[in-house]
Amino acid sequence: MTQQLLQGKTVELFDFQREAVERLHPVRNILIGDEMGLGKTIEAIAIDLARRANFPGYKLKTLVVCPLSMISTWTRWWFNMAPDLKILPINNKDRSYFIDEALANTYDVFICHWPALRLMPELSTVEWYHVIADEAHALQNRKSKQSIALKKINTSYKSALTGTPAFDKPDDLWSILNWLYPKYWRSYWKYFDEHIISTNYNGYKTIVGVANAKKLQKEMEGFYVRRRKQEVISDLPDKYYTEISVDLDPKQRRAYESMKKDMMAWIGQHEAEPVVAPIVIAQLTRLQQFASAFGEYDEDSGKMLLSEPSTKLDAVIDIIESTGEQVVVFSQFAQMIKLLQKRLEAKGITYGIFTGSTPANVRGQIITDFQAGKIQVFAGTIAAGGIGITLTAASTVIFIDRSWSPSLNIQAEDRLHRIGQKQAVQVFDIIANNTIDAARIKHINLKWSWIKKLIGDELTNEEMQEMGSEAYDD
Repeated sequence: MTQQLLQGKTVELFDFQREAVERLHPVRNILIGDEMGLGKTIEAIAIDLARRANFPGYKLKTLVVCPLSMISTWTRWWFNMAPDLKILPINNKDRSYFIDEALANTYDVFICHWPALRLMPELSTVEWYHVIADEAHALQNRKSKQSIALKKINTSYKSALTGTPAFDKPDDLWSILNWLYPKYWRSYWKYFDEHIISTNYNGYKTIVGVANAKKLQKEMEGFYVRRRKQEVISDLPDKYYTEISVDLDPKQRRAYESMKKDMMAWIGQHEAEPVVAPIVIAQLTRLQQFASAFGEYDEDSGKMLLSEPSTKLDAVIDIIESTGEQVVVFSQFAQMIKLLQKRLEAKGITYGIFTGSTPANVRGQIITDFQAGKIQVFAGTIAAGGIGITLTAASTVIFIDRSWSPSLNIQAEDRLHRIGQKQAVQVFDIIANNTIDAARIKHINLKWSWIKKLIGDELTNEEMQEMGSEAYDD
């Protein structure tokens, strides 16, 4: 059936993709949790076409909600796989046209990004045939306006796509399940009590592990598929990790130690109070900035400003110049990417910058130019450039620093390590000695262990030991 639907199209599915389409297209609401780089976009469109084949002659409307950086990718794949359908990507300067056409019957497929969803409540009045939520971990905050907006939309079919169903914490998965099957997964706290191991600290619940994971996987198996790259792609190259240690410049070290002293004083002032995670992470993130470059507080803007020197950027430039090949560089901080940009300009190295402030109409061209070999360095923030795009022209990725979210880090790595990659992928982490960097890496790995267990991935012996027996309770 799948072969017939795609006959004459410019896309050929892998065997594992065809199997997913055959199994999932009859199911009302589905979750495709394939590891990043396995072509979830193609699978979702093929499933949509398989479902449409059951309703010949009907005018059916599909809504795709995806990250801003993925709108052009989704548009291109729809044109390739379904040239007979009319596709409308959103124009951010004229949302009214998108809304008007959604209410009419001119187009078949509508594509918008997550932030725009909450600005278009009219979409909830449309009779949708199929809603595809790409990077569905965007639903993780069950109280966010975009999560609420999506859950108000009425549709016959729902498809959630994410390589990281539990994006940052084990309880993130609930919001996706609640969208797919709201009657079955109605209560967040029932899910929390059944599948999350937590302790009470100063009146707040602190997650320390997951429970009853096999029971949850059994409940999901009828509508959920997850394949890992090594399971389905025998010729995908390996991924290797290397840590590059650097010592802070004396000027950096003085600033770092001063900030560390201020933070310890702050902890002393608040240690008797309930721990508020976002505030603590904000403090730790600021310390991490000082480990990346020289930092100072700007009284006028009320922000931390990063500037030279940066021994981490010294190491980044050394790697770029030594390879002479295309390289991807990621950081949490847009300021670090701007500092790198100045370095690249001074060296005459061609580059593309991909941060939250990069205009939407420029993003697609940067990716196209990089994939075509026209620029040597793709430099972006993890949040903007680490999701949903393909950067297989390079086989080297450098992390100036890592995100607090383990899933964001893996997503960023797999912009390179995905279908189409022919070379082994080298991942470099730049670690500043005697700073927060080393402790953060260990913390991130522990969180990822919880998440992998919850979604059914096999853990290494080291990961199970790190989690401990109490946090690995089935």
